[in-house]
Amino acid sequence: MKSDIRVCANWETAHDRPVYALGDRCPACDGPTENSAPAPFGPEDPYGEYRRRARRRSE
Repeated sequence: MKSDIRVCANWETAHDRPVYALGDRCPACDGPTENSAPAPFGPEDPYGEYRRRARRRSE
């Protein structure tokens, strides 16, 4: 899932708090932005195979 809300990639060094934007550039420092949504599951998810199998069965 991709979020439309993005956060400044340099916020920890360039800002006191996270700066959010809708575009590809930070409005405060003109730095790049990145997707602010976390990944839905980690790559080390032990139940990923079972979840994908159940999803395929329900389709």
